[in-house]
Amino acid sequence: MRPSQIQELAATGDVTTRDTYLRGVVLTAAAATSTVTVKAGGSGGTTILTLSAIANTTATVQLDDVQCSEGVHATLTGAAAVASFIYA
Repeated sequence: MRPSQIQELAATGDVTTRDTYLRGVVLTAAAATSTVTVKAGGSGGTTILTLSAIANTTATVQLDDVQCSEGVHATLTGAAAVASFIYA
C-alpha cells in the first residue's frame, strides 16, 4: 500500500501535478456555503467530484484510490473555505 499524503488548500489550485490516487476530500465551510470541484488532469481535466458544505459545517467523502493521471486540481468557492485532500 502506498503511504498517504495530505494537502490543504484555501484557494483554487493544484493539489499535485503528478499521477496519483485520490483517497478522500474534506471540505470545511466558514460563514458561507462552500463547494469544491475536484478534477483529474489539471484545471481543464475530468471532473471527479463536487462536494458542498453549508455554512459552518464540514463535508467529507472517502474514495477508494481514484486514479488521477497528471495530477489533481481543485476549484474552491465560499469565503474562508478550506479543503483537505488525502492522496497517494
